[in-house]
Amino acid sequence: MATPFDPNGAVRFDLRTGAASDSRGARLVLVPSAALASLGPDAITKIGLAIGRAAGERVASRLGGEGGVRSTAPELAVSHLAGELAIAGIGAIHIERWGRAMVAIVANASINDDMFVGAVLGGALSAASGREVAAAALGRDGHETRYFLGAPATADHVRVLVGKGLGHAEVLASLQGGTS
Repeated sequence: MATPFDPNGAVRFDLRTGAASDSRGARLVLVPSAALASLGPDAITKIGLAIGRAAGERVASRLGGEGGVRSTAPELAVSHLAGELAIAGIGAIHIERWGRAMVAIVANASINDDMFVGAVLGGALSAASGREVAAAALGRDGHETRYFLGAPATADHVRVLVGKGLGHAEVLASLQGGTS
């Protein structure tokens, strides 16, 4: 049985050799948020995907692979993903269910860019579960941003609805069979 996320050893610093690494020994580079935020859309999306995939792979390895992630209690898998993304400095993340829709709430994001955070979330969930997952921003509420998480085609539909000015509750109701 998998245990709750434990941050001990998630990031390791070897001052003698000047190296930082994750729990699996993969090298890390600490980068100021402002440097990432200054990048163009393609670069920031690629970096977000890479950060997310690496976090998702660590979660999958800890929970017994992609199948282990899919078969574990959703709360446990989410706590591991949220922990990994918090350690990476992405922000505080929790998940809500709106009927069949899954929504990530990201508070205190280190980079206030929906493409970046969406790429991180999609990459993490895809790598952890072995299924293609995309994230689409639903809107901000103070220091929190909501992201729909699901199939890429549905995420595209969500972006269209948000672009039409629908609020997150209206978009999610539409996905459940309401009007769009």
